[in-house]
Amino acid sequence: MTTEPARQLRNVLEALAANVYFAPEALDRYTALGLDYFAGYFCSRSAGMGRLTGETVAAVFGVFNPDVVVPSVDRGWAATEPEALLEARQAGATESLTRILREANGGTLPDGVERATELLRQAGEATAANGHPIHAGLRAQGWPGDAVGDLWRAADLLREYRGDTHNAAWVAGGVDAVEITLLTELWWGIPLNAYAPTRGFTDEQRAAAVTRMQDRGLLDGEAITDAGRAAREAIEAATDRGDEAVLAALGDDLDELLDLIGPWATAVVEAKGYPVDPSSLATIARR
Repeated sequence: MTTEPARQLRNVLEALAANVYFAPEALDRYTALGLDYFAGYFCSRSAGMGRLTGETVAAVFGVFNPDVVVPSVDRGWAATEPEALLEARQAGATESLTRILREANGGTLPDGVERATELLRQAGEATAANGHPIHAGLRAQGWPGDAVGDLWRAADLLREYRGDTHNAAWVAGGVDAVEITLLTELWWGIPLNAYAPTRGFTDEQRAAAVTRMQDRGLLDGEAITDAGRAAREAIEAATDRGDEAVLAALGDDLDELLDLIGPWATAVVEAKGYPVDPSSLATIARR
């Protein structure tokens, strides 16, 4: 089955790749370029695709309120250019992960960084740019040439590949941007509106989405129904199927890869380089 290995890989890649969004080394560089947090986030993550409009960034990212994205992107591009942000993002990610991995390993990098990168690149060779815009933008950036930088780039490529697939899956699954976020909270087992406000949608927009899902039988009050859980699981299963070529490229090497990078992902979470252990949410969601 694709589901279990796809989600195991997702969980370990998430903390490694997305540490850049919480790394002070990256955030300080964005501040030096004149960007606040939101301008830095939206513009740095989209910079591989060029100087996109805010409307386009909102469309590609999928789950954020355009009313928040558009002015943030406008502020970002008024202050800097994609090339400067890409350099800042890469340097910040590399410096942060290097710090965390060294601290977790007695001051030196752990063994296996180059091997993990080799395996991640092996998996990445099976991906296709078609239908994966954020992933495609990263593919065009090349490799940093630093051991940890290359590890991060390889992880980020696969993370965004799955993310692009996931956006297509929930659109095809018949939910909108607000609904997928609220439904995911309950599927994870966390309270309604515990996470969704970070996507920028208003109280009114989120309340309207709850009503729509209640009317469709996905929610009963503020609880997810069996139909809602099945709908959300079907979206994740469709996302898992998008990873079939990645998993086939890894083959029997998947276990080695998970053994290598799993402890590093844990180190990132323990260093507060990522806000939650993704595997804990995955465990809750399987209940």
